[in-house]
Amino acid sequence: MLGVALLATPALAEDEVAGAKGTPVTNRDAPVTLPGNIQQKPVPKIDPASLSRGLEGMDAATAADSMATLSRSADGTESETPASGELRDILNQEVEGSGKSQMSTDRVVVGTDDRVQVTDITQYPLYTVGWLIIQDQKGNYSTCTGTMIGPKSVITAAHCVYDHDNGGWAKDIIFAPAATDAQTAPVGVFEWADANILKGFVTNYDGKNYGSAMPWDLAEIELKEQAGDQVGWMGFRVDDATDLKATIIGYPGDKPEGTMWKVSCDVPPDHFGEQLFWHDCDTFAGSSGSAMWDLNAKGEPSIRGINVAEDDKVNYAVRLTKAYFQFLKDNYK
Repeated sequence: MLGVALLATPALAEDEVAGAKGTPVTNRDAPVTLPGNIQQKPVPKIDPASLSRGLEGMDAATAADSMATLSRSADGTESETPASGELRDILNQEVEGSGKSQMSTDRVVVGTDDRVQVTDITQYPLYTVGWLIIQDQKGNYSTCTGTMIGPKSVITAAHCVYDHDNGGWAKDIIFAPAATDAQTAPVGVFEWADANILKGFVTNYDGKNYGSAMPWDLAEIELKEQAGDQVGWMGFRVDDATDLKATIIGYPGDKPEGTMWKVSCDVPPDHFGEQLFWHDCDTFAGSSGSAMWDLNAKGEPSIRGINVAEDDKVNYAVRLTKAYFQFLKDNYK
């Protein structure tokens, strides 16, 4: 591990949490033993007709229940924490709706593969992104992408840590920030302490259609160690549904195992729904949980959404609405 001075946890602003650059990661060989037979976590495919309306149309009590935090610790302990007072206040406003539907997708993803491999991970925020390796309750391994958003906090998709069809909660999770291939983790790997998801991701699943739970597909993983003291973390903020010049950094499964790839795309305002937005950034299995970020008013990288799913036309991301931003703040470590 790299020895560095501890970083102070940033003050939590009303609608934004600042990032921290940490100590620049060096390109160096750092072999790590990974479990065999790893499969990329499939990107959930949905039928747009089955897509849940999410919080839209729910009464405040039902919405608050769906926004409770379900947690599982590495030792197997499970718990539920009701939505905080701050989150309930936000929901009392958000459940009234803004008049948006979730979204309408009427165009097809076209064009060439624009992804570029990242081999030099010495620049911020590249080294805040890492490879998630997850073991399910049946002993199978899969991968997703996660991004540091605090000293111990990693943001990703809920379906990466909770699989409706394979036993529910993950059995084990490790995180390799700045990994550039399956044998190289420049700052080592970090074990999980807890995983936190929205209750609605579990209770709204109808047993067959992932779209019924997709609006709640967001997770925060707490690590045992403060990886952010070494690699820093990316900031995140409330998404305002304005034009998003999005960048995605992830570990897609159609590329050599454990390699990092970067792609950008434009997400115009008419692609945003209440809790989701759709985009045509090139993604693949393994990219699930990748942060979608742009530059904030200060010119700093800041996350506005998480890549979660696809249909036969487009890809989908969960927006960091005020309610989801508050969920992350409530679980921030």
